[in-house]
Amino acid sequence: MPEYTFKSTTTNLNYFHNDVKSEKAIFLVPGGWSDWRSWWQFTEDFSQYSLYAIDPPGRGKSGDLDNFDLDSLVQPMADLIESINHPNSYVIGHSYGALMACEIGMKIGEKLSGLLAEDPGWVITYEGTDIKEWGPVPNVLKNKQDWKTSLDAVYSMNGPDKDSWDMNSIIFALNVYEASLNSMKLLNVEDNQDFERICNGLKVKTYIARANTEKGGMIPDQVMEKIENLNPLIEFQEFDTGHGIRSEMPNEYYDLVNKMLNH
Repeated sequence: MPEYTFKSTTTNLNYFHNDVKSEKAIFLVPGGWSDWRSWWQFTEDFSQYSLYAIDPPGRGKSGDLDNFDLDSLVQPMADLIESINHPNSYVIGHSYGALMACEIGMKIGEKLSGLLAEDPGWVITYEGTDIKEWGPVPNVLKNKQDWKTSLDAVYSMNGPDKDSWDMNSIIFALNVYEASLNSMKLLNVEDNQDFERICNGLKVKTYIARANTEKGGMIPDQVMEKIENLNPLIEFQEFDTGHGIRSEMPNEYYDLVNKMLNH
């Protein structure tokens, strides 16, 4: 698994590259607190392309930052993409990574050929939740101050009944704990993303994969009504899945990826 280090002006980025040369390059940004390995199946299925799967700052093997606001978080990734300088560059992000991808699309969209945001967490209009008060991940922010070890995080995120745990839920909790040591500083209430600003500011053809909100999707109807006609560069595609579109409907998701690549 070839991994490399890119030294930006603010921190070091760890990333996977498959050492393939092709007419199109795809940059992959993981969701939540995952590292680049969350894209492993994708890198197998799209191995004909030049692929760059990134550990964002504060994740995986990448370095820390002094400031974890969204602008500072995505700047090293934008620097990496610009340094590669591939004439046909595409960015794909899942969930939290989709938020980052959209920020990249605002920064350097004119240098990209396409962007796919998989169910970005534009959930700040949800009533009856703690998101407006706490920020994008209230269950983490409420509990992290009590985590002294990674095991504390596993119990906190999964509950006391060990029979209900599975490997994915344990790994997720461990990733959250690792990120909580640094980049959790980002996730304050003011970091709820201004989706209208983002959608107005995107400078590249952008495909937004939207999951079913009744199954865990994170783009509410109220948000759709506000943004679907804001920018002619944005195209939505609905998926009757939960938040994990790529794993729940891989064939249909890959059809959307190919649509972007062949636009």
